Amino acid sequence: MNLLWPALLIAAVFALPWVLDFVRSSWLPLAASAVVLTVSLVVAAVVVRRLGAGYRREALQRAGLDRLDPKRFEELTAELLRRDGFRNVRVVGGSGDRGVDVLGTAPDGGPYAVQCKYYTRPLGPGGVRDFVGALRAPAYRDHQGVLVTSHRLSAQAAETAREQNLIVIDRDRLADWLLEVYRLGPGRSSLPWLARLQRGRMPREPLPAEEAF
Repeated sequence: MNLLWPALLIAAVFALPWVLDFVRSSWLPLAASAVVLTVSLVVAAVVVRRLGAGYRREALQRAGLDRLDPKRFEELTAELLRRDGFRNVRVVGGSGDRGVDVLGTAPDGGPYAVQCKYYTRPLGPGGVRDFVGALRAPAYRDHQGVLVTSHRLSAQAAETAREQNLIVIDRDRLADWLLEVYRLGPGRSSLPWLARLQRGRMPREPLPAEEAF
């Protein structure tokens, strides 16, 4: 073993001229191959992105997201929690909800408090701060906060949510949730992009909440 590295080093020194000759004589094919590979990767990334966007649109259309009202949006969220194994899920939104719309207990026993924002415009930082304030009430102080919106968060709102350790489910992640490639709860995760595309091709039974809408 002590002689292995010196032997390899000597072999590399002797092989270097042949390697340089090969590169000099083959630089054009190598460059062309690199260009082709780069273009192929870019095209593949664009195709995957467009396919993913298409699957998300279909999932949101199947759920009738843009035809819901705030109450039905809360019910859809509750049904998705139940599908992920949450227990004691109940919709508490309405007058006197103290800023929380859905409550549930994760499979590991952790309590979750969810606020549902059915918006047709991006959610600003004020809405995030209101939810953070609600989570500081004694009833929800030990709950993991989850913010679900039918639209998206502004950049400032997203930054505020990260600072406050909120789980954010915006329009795109909601579509992934509907497609069952995103799960909420301990060890929450999204499946790799290939599994997402495969799952997007699979027919899915509608949720009970979807049938009611």
